[in-house]
Amino acid sequence: MSLKAIEMQVALPRTLDAQKLQEQMQQRGQLQTDFATDNVKKEDIKKEQTVLKQEQKDIARFQKERNQDQHSGEHGEKKEKHHQKKEKHPYKGTHVDFSG
Repeated sequence: MSLKAIEMQVALPRTLDAQKLQEQMQQRGQLQTDFATDNVKKEDIKKEQTVLKQEQKDIARFQKERNQDQHSGEHGEKKEKHHQKKEKHPYKGTHVDFSG
């Protein structure tokens, strides 16, 4: 299969165009991969920061509760009695009948 001079005039510019398109397609694939990788990294950093913030909140809450417990040592008995009164059920009785 030999090419004539006229066919060569058409074929050469077409191969250059095809080469450019192929190169663009390869670059597009690489750019998409890079973009996806960057998004994953950003998500990981955001999740890590969210976890750290939540841990800091938990630590602060724990320390606050512990400080309140230490300061309310004398008032603890009053709170326990008050807490027991709160736990009474609105319609259940307080005695259990074992005779039955």
